[in-house]
Amino acid sequence: MLKKVRNIFLAAMIPGMVWFGSNAAGQEPNPGSLQIMAGPYLQNVSITGITIMWETNLASDSEVVYGRNTPLVNNVKLDEKKNIHEVTLSNLEVETTYFYYIKSDAGVSGSVKSDRFTFQTAVKPDTAYAFVVIGDNRSFPERFKKISDLAYGERPNFAVNVGDVVTDGRVKEQWITEFLNPAANLMARVPNYVAIGNHEKNAHWFYDYLSFPAPENYYSFDYGNAHFTIVDSNQIFTPLSRQYQWLEKDLAASRATWKFVAHHHPPYSSDKDDYGNTDKRGSILGDPNTRQLVSLYEKYGVDIVWVGHIHDYERTWPIRDGRVDQEHGVIYIQTGGGGAELEDFAPTRSWFTAKVLRNFQYCYVAVSRGTLRMMAYDLDGRLYDYLELKK
Repeated sequence: MLKKVRNIFLAAMIPGMVWFGSNAAGQEPNPGSLQIMAGPYLQNVSITGITIMWETNLASDSEVVYGRNTPLVNNVKLDEKKNIHEVTLSNLEVETTYFYYIKSDAGVSGSVKSDRFTFQTAVKPDTAYAFVVIGDNRSFPERFKKISDLAYGERPNFAVNVGDVVTDGRVKEQWITEFLNPAANLMARVPNYVAIGNHEKNAHWFYDYLSFPAPENYYSFDYGNAHFTIVDSNQIFTPLSRQYQWLEKDLAASRATWKFVAHHHPPYSSDKDDYGNTDKRGSILGDPNTRQLVSLYEKYGVDIVWVGHIHDYERTWPIRDGRVDQEHGVIYIQTGGGGAELEDFAPTRSWFTAKVLRNFQYCYVAVSRGTLRMMAYDLDGRLYDYLELKK
Protein backbone atom coordinates (compact mmCIF):
# COMPACT_ATOMS: atom_id res chain seq x y z
CA MET A 1 0.00 0.00 0.00
CA LEU A 2 2.78 2.45 0.85
CA LYS A 3 4.43 1.82 -2.50
CA LYS A 4 1.18 2.51 -4.29
CA VAL A 5 0.64 5.77 -2.41
CA ARG A 6 4.20 6.85 -3.24
CA ASN A 7 3.69 6.23 -6.94
CA ILE A 8 0.39 8.10 -6.97
CA PHE A 9 2.13 11.05 -5.29
CA LEU A 10 4.94 10.88 -7.84
CA ALA A 11 2.48 11.04 -10.71
CA ALA A 12 0.75 14.01 -9.09
CA MET A 13 4.07 15.84 -8.76
CA ILE A 14 4.94 15.32 -12.44
CA PRO A 15 2.14 16.81 -14.55
CA GLY A 16 1.64 14.95 -17.78
CA MET A 17 3.38 11.72 -16.74
CA VAL A 18 1.80 8.81 -18.60
CA TRP A 19 2.85 5.17 -18.42
CA PHE A 20 2.55 2.79 -21.35
CA GLY A 21 2.94 -0.98 -21.25
CA SER A 22 1.11 -3.96 -19.84
CA ASN A 23 -0.45 -2.13 -16.87
CA ALA A 24 -4.21 -1.78 -16.95
CA ALA A 25 -5.67 1.69 -16.44
CA GLY A 26 -5.75 2.69 -12.80
CA GLN A 27 -3.34 -0.03 -11.70
CA GLU A 28 0.03 0.55 -10.13
CA PRO A 29 2.81 0.29 -12.75
CA ASN A 30 5.16 -2.63 -12.51
CA PRO A 31 8.31 -1.54 -10.62
CA GLY A 32 10.33 -2.88 -13.54
CA SER A 33 8.48 -0.78 -16.12
CA LEU A 34 9.71 2.48 -17.63
CA GLN A 35 8.63 5.62 -15.78
CA ILE A 36 9.29 9.36 -16.07
CA MET A 37 10.92 10.50 -12.85
CA ALA A 38 11.31 14.21 -13.68
CA GLY A 39 10.44 16.51 -16.52
CA PRO A 40 10.13 17.43 -19.22
CA TYR A 41 11.85 20.73 -18.45
CA LEU A 42 13.25 23.44 -20.70
CA GLN A 43 16.80 24.80 -20.85
CA ASN A 44 18.93 27.24 -22.83
CA VAL A 45 16.51 28.87 -25.25
CA SER A 46 17.60 30.97 -28.23
CA ILE A 47 15.84 32.57 -31.18
CA THR A 48 16.19 29.34 -33.18
CA GLY A 49 16.60 26.55 -30.62
CA ILE A 50 15.87 25.08 -27.22
CA THR A 51 16.99 22.12 -25.09
CA ILE A 52 14.46 19.75 -23.53
CA MET A 53 15.44 17.41 -20.68
CA TRP A 54 13.81 14.69 -18.59
CA GLU A 55 14.73 11.65 -16.51
CA THR A 56 13.50 8.06 -16.65
CA ASN A 57 14.05 5.33 -14.08
CA LEU A 58 15.52 3.01 -16.74
CA ALA A 59 17.95 3.65 -19.57
CA SER A 60 15.95 4.36 -22.71
CA ASP A 61 16.07 6.28 -25.96
CA SER A 62 15.10 9.96 -26.20
CA GLU A 63 12.56 11.53 -28.53
CA VAL A 64 10.89 14.93 -28.73
CA VAL A 65 7.86 15.31 -30.99
CA TYR A 66 7.02 18.93 -31.77
CA GLY A 67 5.39 21.37 -34.18
CA ARG A 68 3.70 24.74 -34.51
CA ASN A 69 0.27 23.14 -34.79
CA THR A 70 -1.34 19.81 -33.94
CA PRO A 71 -1.08 17.07 -35.00
CA LEU A 72 2.67 17.27 -34.40
CA VAL A 73 4.76 16.12 -37.35
CA ASN A 74 8.39 16.92 -36.42
CA ASN A 75 10.64 14.89 -34.17
CA VAL A 76 14.23 14.53 -32.96
CA LYS A 77 15.21 11.08 -31.70
CA LEU A 78 18.43 9.94 -30.00
CA ASP A 79 18.90 6.19 -29.97
CA GLU A 80 21.54 6.14 -27.21
CA LYS A 81 20.05 4.66 -24.03
CA LYS A 82 20.13 7.12 -21.10
CA ASN A 83 18.41 7.87 -17.83
CA ILE A 84 18.86 11.64 -18.02
CA HIS A 85 17.74 12.75 -21.46
CA GLU A 86 18.84 15.90 -23.27
CA VAL A 87 17.48 16.75 -26.72
CA THR A 88 18.23 20.02 -28.51
CA LEU A 89 15.86 21.34 -31.16
CA SER A 90 17.34 23.66 -33.78
CA ASN A 91 16.32 25.54 -36.92
CA LEU A 92 13.18 26.82 -35.21
CA GLU A 93 11.36 30.03 -36.07
CA VAL A 94 12.15 33.13 -34.03
CA GLU A 95 9.63 34.29 -31.41
CA THR A 96 7.34 31.37 -32.16
CA THR A 97 5.21 29.09 -29.99
CA TYR A 98 5.61 25.33 -30.43
CA PHE A 99 3.79 22.35 -29.01
CA TYR A 100 5.82 19.34 -27.85
CA TYR A 101 5.85 16.11 -25.91
CA ILE A 102 8.59 13.66 -24.97
CA LYS A 103 8.85 9.91 -25.54
CA SER A 104 11.20 7.19 -24.33
CA ASP A 105 11.35 3.48 -25.13
CA ALA A 106 13.13 0.83 -23.07
CA GLY A 107 12.18 -2.20 -25.15
CA VAL A 108 10.64 -4.99 -23.07
CA SER A 109 10.37 -2.61 -20.09
CA GLY A 110 7.86 -0.48 -21.96
CA SER A 111 7.45 2.99 -23.41
CA VAL A 112 6.43 6.27 -21.86
CA LYS A 113 5.44 9.72 -23.05
CA SER A 114 4.35 12.98 -21.48
CA ASP A 115 1.34 15.15 -22.05
CA ARG A 116 1.64 17.90 -24.63
CA PHE A 117 3.23 21.18 -23.51
CA THR A 118 4.29 24.42 -25.19
CA PHE A 119 7.45 26.50 -25.43
CA GLN A 120 8.36 29.72 -27.18
CA THR A 121 11.64 30.61 -28.86
CA ALA A 122 13.42 33.81 -27.81
CA VAL A 123 12.02 37.13 -28.94
CA LYS A 124 13.50 39.77 -31.22
CA PRO A 125 15.43 42.68 -29.66
CA ASP A 126 12.56 45.15 -30.13
CA THR A 127 9.86 42.86 -28.66
CA ALA A 128 8.66 43.22 -25.08
CA TYR A 129 9.39 40.28 -22.77
CA ALA A 130 9.30 39.26 -19.12
CA PHE A 131 11.20 36.98 -16.77
CA VAL A 132 11.04 35.87 -13.15
CA VAL A 133 13.84 35.58 -10.59
CA ILE A 134 13.73 33.10 -7.69
CA GLY A 135 16.38 31.97 -5.24
CA ASP A 136 17.17 29.67 -2.31
CA ASN A 137 14.26 27.31 -2.76
CA ARG A 138 16.13 24.39 -1.15
CA SER A 139 14.79 22.13 1.58
CA PHE A 140 11.11 23.13 1.45
CA PRO A 141 9.58 21.92 -1.85
CA GLU A 142 5.99 22.73 -0.85
CA ARG A 143 6.87 26.43 -0.57
CA PHE A 144 8.88 26.35 -3.78
CA LYS A 145 6.00 24.70 -5.62
CA LYS A 146 3.66 27.50 -4.57
CA ILE A 147 6.15 30.18 -5.56
CA SER A 148 6.99 28.59 -8.90
CA ASP A 149 3.28 28.16 -9.68
CA LEU A 150 2.71 31.84 -8.87
CA ALA A 151 5.67 32.73 -11.07
CA TYR A 152 4.28 30.66 -13.95
CA GLY A 153 0.99 32.51 -13.49
CA GLU A 154 2.82 35.60 -14.78
CA ARG A 155 3.53 33.70 -18.04
CA PRO A 156 7.19 34.78 -18.17
CA ASN A 157 9.41 34.09 -21.15
CA PHE A 158 12.04 32.47 -18.91
CA ALA A 159 13.17 32.16 -15.29
CA VAL A 160 16.44 32.81 -13.48
CA ASN A 161 17.31 31.05 -10.21
CA VAL A 162 20.11 32.57 -8.12
CA GLY A 163 21.11 29.27 -6.55
CA ASP A 164 20.76 26.85 -3.65
CA VAL A 165 18.15 24.86 -5.53
CA VAL A 166 18.83 21.78 -3.34
CA THR A 167 19.99 21.19 0.23
CA ASP A 168 23.01 19.10 -0.75
CA GLY A 169 23.89 18.84 -4.43
CA ARG A 170 25.67 15.54 -3.87
CA VAL A 171 22.36 13.84 -3.01
CA LYS A 172 20.82 12.83 -6.31
CA GLU A 173 17.23 12.48 -5.10
CA GLN A 174 17.10 16.10 -3.97
CA TRP A 175 17.44 17.34 -7.54
CA ILE A 176 14.10 15.68 -8.23
CA THR A 177 12.24 16.21 -4.94
CA GLU A 178 13.44 19.73 -4.10
CA PHE A 179 13.89 21.30 -7.53
CA LEU A 180 12.58 19.64 -10.68
CA ASN A 181 9.28 18.21 -9.49
CA PRO A 182 8.04 21.14 -7.34
CA ALA A 183 8.66 23.50 -10.27
CA ALA A 184 7.30 21.13 -12.91
CA ASN A 185 4.45 23.41 -14.05
CA LEU A 186 6.90 26.25 -14.64
CA MET A 187 9.85 24.33 -16.03
CA ALA A 188 7.89 22.28 -18.57
CA ARG A 189 6.84 25.52 -20.28
CA VAL A 190 9.46 28.12 -19.34
CA PRO A 191 13.25 27.79 -19.80
CA ASN A 192 15.17 28.03 -16.52
CA TYR A 193 18.68 29.39 -15.95
CA VAL A 194 20.51 28.69 -12.68
CA ALA A 195 23.42 30.41 -10.94
CA ILE A 196 25.18 27.72 -8.93
CA GLY A 197 24.94 28.15 -5.15
CA ASN A 198 27.05 26.87 -2.30
CA HIS A 199 24.54 24.11 -1.46
CA GLU A 200 24.98 22.62 -4.93
CA LYS A 201 28.50 21.64 -3.73
CA ASN A 202 29.69 21.83 -7.36
CA ALA A 203 28.45 18.23 -7.62
CA HIS A 204 28.33 16.49 -10.98
CA TRP A 205 24.53 16.37 -10.70
CA PHE A 206 24.43 20.12 -11.38
CA TYR A 207 26.05 19.47 -14.76
CA ASP A 208 24.05 16.28 -15.39
CA TYR A 209 20.61 17.74 -14.70
CA LEU A 210 21.15 21.17 -16.27
CA SER A 211 22.30 22.29 -19.71
CA PHE A 212 23.90 25.72 -20.15
CA PRO A 213 26.70 27.16 -22.29
CA ALA A 214 30.16 25.88 -21.27
CA PRO A 215 31.55 25.70 -18.68
CA GLU A 216 27.99 25.77 -17.21
CA ASN A 217 28.90 26.92 -13.69
CA TYR A 218 29.35 30.35 -15.30
CA TYR A 219 28.05 31.45 -18.70
CA SER A 220 26.12 34.19 -20.47
CA PHE A 221 23.25 34.52 -22.90
CA ASP A 222 21.25 37.17 -24.72
CA TYR A 223 17.50 37.50 -24.62
CA GLY A 224 15.57 40.25 -26.37
CA ASN A 225 17.52 43.48 -25.84
CA ALA A 226 19.29 42.23 -22.69
CA HIS A 227 22.53 40.45 -21.88
CA PHE A 228 22.58 38.08 -18.90
CA THR A 229 25.81 37.03 -17.23
CA ILE A 230 25.65 34.13 -14.77
CA VAL A 231 28.56 34.01 -12.31
CA ASP A 232 29.84 31.21 -10.04
CA SER A 233 30.34 33.13 -6.81
CA ASN A 234 31.69 30.05 -5.01
CA GLN A 235 35.05 30.69 -6.69
CA ILE A 236 37.64 33.12 -5.35
CA PHE A 237 37.90 36.30 -7.40
CA THR A 238 41.08 38.23 -8.10
CA PRO A 239 41.88 40.30 -11.20
CA LEU A 240 44.08 37.42 -12.37
CA SER A 241 41.51 34.67 -11.80
CA ARG A 242 40.09 32.95 -14.87
CA GLN A 243 36.46 33.78 -14.17
CA TYR A 244 37.21 37.42 -13.36
CA GLN A 245 38.97 37.84 -16.70
CA TRP A 246 36.16 36.02 -18.52
CA LEU A 247 33.58 38.23 -16.80
CA GLU A 248 35.34 41.42 -17.84
CA LYS A 249 35.56 40.30 -21.47
CA ASP A 250 31.93 39.20 -21.44
CA LEU A 251 30.62 42.49 -20.05
CA ALA A 252 32.90 44.59 -22.27
CA ALA A 253 31.73 42.81 -25.42
CA SER A 254 28.00 43.32 -24.89
CA ARG A 255 26.19 46.22 -26.53
CA ALA A 256 22.78 45.22 -25.19
CA THR A 257 20.36 47.86 -23.96
CA TRP A 258 20.10 46.13 -20.58
CA LYS A 259 22.83 44.27 -18.71
CA PHE A 260 21.96 41.89 -15.88
CA VAL A 261 24.20 39.72 -13.73
CA ALA A 262 23.11 36.85 -11.46
CA HIS A 263 25.13 35.04 -8.82
CA HIS A 264 24.50 33.52 -5.43
CA HIS A 265 26.42 35.59 -2.87
CA PRO A 266 25.49 39.27 -2.31
CA PRO A 267 28.13 42.04 -2.51
CA TYR A 268 25.79 44.20 -0.41
CA SER A 269 23.47 42.81 2.26
CA SER A 270 21.95 43.96 5.55
CA ASP A 271 21.72 40.44 6.97
CA LYS A 272 21.84 40.13 10.74
CA ASP A 273 24.63 37.61 11.19
CA ASP A 274 26.13 36.22 7.97
CA TYR A 275 28.57 39.10 7.60
CA GLY A 276 29.25 39.84 11.25
CA ASN A 277 27.01 39.10 14.23
CA THR A 278 25.22 42.42 14.64
CA ASP A 279 24.21 41.56 18.21
CA LYS A 280 27.90 41.86 19.10
CA ARG A 281 29.72 43.78 16.39
CA GLY A 282 29.29 45.76 13.19
CA SER A 283 28.39 44.12 9.89
CA ILE A 284 30.79 44.07 6.94
CA LEU A 285 27.68 44.62 4.77
CA GLY A 286 28.08 41.83 2.26
CA ASP A 287 30.30 39.14 0.82
CA PRO A 288 33.92 40.36 0.47
CA ASN A 289 34.62 37.94 -2.38
CA THR A 290 31.86 39.14 -4.72
CA ARG A 291 32.67 42.72 -3.72
CA GLN A 292 35.75 42.22 -5.94
CA LEU A 293 33.39 42.24 -8.94
CA VAL A 294 31.63 45.50 -8.14
CA SER A 295 34.16 47.62 -10.05
CA LEU A 296 33.48 45.59 -13.21
CA TYR A 297 29.73 46.05 -12.85
CA GLU A 298 30.21 49.80 -12.49
CA LYS A 299 32.75 50.06 -15.31
CA TYR A 300 30.64 48.20 -17.88
CA GLY A 301 27.24 49.62 -17.05
CA VAL A 302 25.45 46.70 -15.43
CA ASP A 303 21.90 47.70 -14.53
CA ILE A 304 20.86 45.08 -11.95
CA VAL A 305 22.74 42.30 -10.14
CA TRP A 306 20.45 39.53 -8.87
CA VAL A 307 21.68 37.63 -5.80
CA GLY A 308 20.48 35.22 -3.11
CA HIS A 309 22.14 33.30 -0.27
CA ILE A 310 20.40 35.42 2.38
CA HIS A 311 16.83 34.20 2.84
CA ASP A 312 14.87 37.42 2.57
CA TYR A 313 14.41 40.34 0.16
CA GLU A 314 16.52 43.45 -0.15
CA ARG A 315 16.85 46.03 -2.91
CA THR A 316 19.63 48.59 -2.82
CA TRP A 317 19.73 52.11 -4.16
CA PRO A 318 21.90 52.43 -7.27
CA ILE A 319 25.49 52.21 -5.98
CA ARG A 320 28.72 53.49 -7.49
CA ASP A 321 32.09 54.11 -5.83
CA GLY A 322 30.74 53.05 -2.46
CA ARG A 323 27.88 55.54 -2.32
CA VAL A 324 24.39 56.07 -3.69
CA ASP A 325 24.50 57.33 -7.29
CA GLN A 326 21.04 57.45 -8.84
CA GLU A 327 22.36 58.42 -12.28
CA HIS A 328 25.14 55.87 -12.80
CA GLY A 329 24.86 53.30 -10.00
CA VAL A 330 24.23 49.54 -10.04
CA ILE A 331 21.18 48.12 -8.27
CA TYR A 332 21.54 44.88 -6.28
CA ILE A 333 18.40 42.83 -5.64
CA GLN A 334 18.61 39.99 -3.12
CA THR A 335 15.77 37.55 -3.68
CA GLY A 336 16.54 34.58 -1.44
CA GLY A 337 12.98 33.77 -0.40
CA GLY A 338 12.24 30.79 -2.64
CA GLY A 339 11.42 28.45 0.24
CA ALA A 340 14.37 27.99 2.61
CA GLU A 341 13.87 29.14 6.21
CA LEU A 342 13.87 32.92 6.51
CA GLU A 343 16.71 34.95 7.97
CA ASP A 344 16.54 38.47 9.42
CA PHE A 345 18.12 41.89 9.04
CA ALA A 346 20.50 43.79 11.28
CA PRO A 347 18.73 46.02 13.82
CA THR A 348 19.84 49.26 12.15
CA ARG A 349 19.41 50.39 8.55
CA SER A 350 22.24 50.14 6.02
CA TRP A 351 23.16 53.22 4.00
CA PHE A 352 22.47 51.45 0.69
CA THR A 353 19.06 49.96 1.53
CA ALA A 354 16.06 51.05 -0.54
CA LYS A 355 13.67 48.24 0.51
CA VAL A 356 13.78 45.19 2.78
CA LEU A 357 11.21 42.52 3.57
CA ARG A 358 11.49 39.33 5.59
CA ASN A 359 9.22 37.04 3.62
CA PHE A 360 9.15 34.34 0.94
CA GLN A 361 9.12 35.91 -2.50
CA TYR A 362 9.88 36.02 -6.21
CA CYS A 363 10.54 38.88 -8.63
CA TYR A 364 8.75 39.53 -11.91
CA VAL A 365 10.51 41.75 -14.46
CA ALA A 366 8.84 43.20 -17.57
CA VAL A 367 10.98 44.90 -20.23
CA SER A 368 9.93 46.89 -23.28
CA ARG A 369 12.78 48.56 -25.12
CA GLY A 370 14.07 51.25 -22.73
CA THR A 371 11.53 50.67 -19.95
CA LEU A 372 11.95 48.10 -17.15
CA ARG A 373 9.39 47.37 -14.46
CA MET A 374 10.26 45.06 -11.56
CA MET A 375 7.60 43.77 -9.16
CA ALA A 376 8.33 41.62 -6.09
CA TYR A 377 5.57 39.37 -4.75
CA ASP A 378 5.25 37.35 -1.57
CA LEU A 379 4.02 33.79 -1.09
CA ASP A 380 0.40 34.99 -1.10
CA GLY A 381 0.81 36.88 -4.36
CA ARG A 382 0.86 40.32 -2.71
CA LEU A 383 2.94 43.07 -4.33
CA TYR A 384 5.41 44.54 -1.85
CA ASP A 385 8.04 46.26 -4.00
CA TYR A 386 8.04 48.05 -7.34
CA LEU A 387 10.87 49.50 -9.38
CA GLU A 388 10.78 51.30 -12.72
CA LEU A 389 13.86 52.18 -14.77
CA LYS A 390 14.01 54.05 -18.06
CA LYS A 391 16.76 54.54 -20.63
